[in-house]
Amino acid sequence: MSGTIRSFVWCFGLAVCATTCGTGCSHLIETNAITAFSKSLKDKDLEGLMKTTTDDFQQRALRTTTALEDMRILNLPDGKTTIVEVENESDEKKRVTVLFTAETDGKKDKKSKDSKANKKEVFYELARDKSGHWAVDDIYLKQKRKGVVAYKSVTEQMDLLLSVREFIDTWSHGDREHVLRITSKSFREVLDPLPPSFLANLTRMVAAGKASKGKFKPHAELDEKTAVVRLPRVSGHTVISLELFDHHWQVTDVSIDCKGDEQLPSMLKLAQAVNGCTSFLAAFGAGDKQELAGWSTTDFYEGSLAIGELHQVKLPDPMLTEHDLQVKVRGNRADFILKNDTELVQIDMHRTPEVNPNAKPRFLVSEVTIYEIATKQEKRLSALFTAQGMLEIFVQALANRDVVTLKHASTRDLAARVWSKLNKDTITAMPLQPFDNGEVEFVDTVFQGALTKVDVRQGGRQLTYLLREERGRFFVDDVQWQITGIPSSLKTTLEILVPIHEFASAIAQGQSPDEQSAALERLQANSTSDFNRAVWTQAKFVPNSGMSADTFLLAPLKGIALGDQEVTVQLGDSRFGAKVILKREFERFVVDDIQLIAGPEESQRLALKNALRSQLARGEARRPQNVVPAGFVRETPAKLDTEGNADPFANELLR
Repeated sequence: MSGTIRSFVWCFGLAVCATTCGTGCSHLIETNAITAFSKSLKDKDLEGLMKTTTDDFQQRALRTTTALEDMRILNLPDGKTTIVEVENESDEKKRVTVLFTAETDGKKDKKSKDSKANKKEVFYELARDKSGHWAVDDIYLKQKRKGVVAYKSVTEQMDLLLSVREFIDTWSHGDREHVLRITSKSFREVLDPLPPSFLANLTRMVAAGKASKGKFKPHAELDEKTAVVRLPRVSGHTVISLELFDHHWQVTDVSIDCKGDEQLPSMLKLAQAVNGCTSFLAAFGAGDKQELAGWSTTDFYEGSLAIGELHQVKLPDPMLTEHDLQVKVRGNRADFILKNDTELVQIDMHRTPEVNPNAKPRFLVSEVTIYEIATKQEKRLSALFTAQGMLEIFVQALANRDVVTLKHASTRDLAARVWSKLNKDTITAMPLQPFDNGEVEFVDTVFQGALTKVDVRQGGRQLTYLLREERGRFFVDDVQWQITGIPSSLKTTLEILVPIHEFASAIAQGQSPDEQSAALERLQANSTSDFNRAVWTQAKFVPNSGMSADTFLLAPLKGIALGDQEVTVQLGDSRFGAKVILKREFERFVVDDIQLIAGPEESQRLALKNALRSQLARGEARRPQNVVPAGFVRETPAKLDTEGNADPFANELLR
């Protein structure tokens, strides 16, 4: 029978067998042993059962005070017995085949009198006890399931049943040591590292949902070395997995099959996930990046933890001395919530795919988020560390005017609106003096989900860097500053100034006779439709009267006034500079007009668009020359205005 695959289902209820030897019984010794056992069982006489069974039977099937009660769960047959056969396996062992015939209380029933359904064959194994008397060593019940006949040992069934009861009782009332001792070695190794408070919660959850007293009705499925037992709960079932080790059943896993928050697919997997979480917390607290790499996903470690200053963040203690832990395992994902009165820490973990199907599941941390209850801030470690690292790169690139690096460290929006329109030459004209010093002093950091605000002190100014999440990483999106007369946004300020300096650069380029086509193309790209229609589409070259406008446009920035429809930029002062009007067209700012300022008087100011349009209309526009004759500016008389006064722009514009 040991080679037979055993499978059975426990039935509820038991009629205690009462064996009596049929007329003509010749196996007196065997009959006496079986009858004594049956009488003690019927009388619920535990002491009598101890006297009629072997030590092995007692240790496996009668080792608890509830053994008699639990034995009632087994479906042992009852009725008249007939010893069919006795096999002497050795001088110390016998196998007795007994046929049970169900009693009919004297009623005649032709259909059932000789029916095989009313007869059950049972095998008793007898062995000599310590005193040399024959005693019951085991009982095998013949069962048929799905057409397969199998024989199941009562001692194994009782051992399993008592192991399950011991497990539930221990997890209901036992201390940590006893709780761990009742499990298998592999299960115990996973449960042992758990924080004491969390293990206590698990055992309490398993024990708390059991059915009311007196309703211990397990349903089990057994194979040769494994068993799965389902115990009814107030809601659903507790499912206990066991394995047979050295002839004793040990628990290898527990799950709760029910609806609601108590559902637990596998305590083994849950404990492995928790151990991964606490190992991560321990490595983080110790600042051990090498150990952290083993408990984190590659993307999370390399993109965040590897570059972060771990001491800047305090995570919960791995033994959860100050936090309550809630965890849900769903497929290949485990979500952890660690909470106390001041914060809520969420740790996301994912199970790694295993090449070996028998390998232990391994969960790795993919993100950590800290919610501060008082401030309602949301801090993600990926944001904290990648933001800081990216910010340092951005700050140094800004100090070095490194356009290429600035693009890589910025959001798509900032790169598209500003850096992509600048190069290593034009960026030097931007008002970036506050960023010349690449050293920053971090003052405060505010986390708002996908947005992180970092307050710093840099170059004697208070600045706020805004970083936004893109593609799982954080990039600089803007810098907020407080400078009188200009927008508080660096992005807005530079976006307004870029077309002005592009315009000035194109004017400078147009001073070369060979660059007229390229210069006009750049001027058209940075001018409004009206400016293009009035001037640039009418010109085949940059008119000479506009050739020195770039010098005015390079004057220092003094102010920017944002209006509903247009923006006014003041460059320089009342003695020298320019006033530029820009309008937004096609989602970007472009130049609509420029007033060149050569002095405080109105006569010392020139509206460039009208001046160029008039010059083109009168045919007075002149091409740039490769060579300017020596002394040309000195010898050329100053141009007079309409009142005969010297034109303050003449010498400048005719150069």
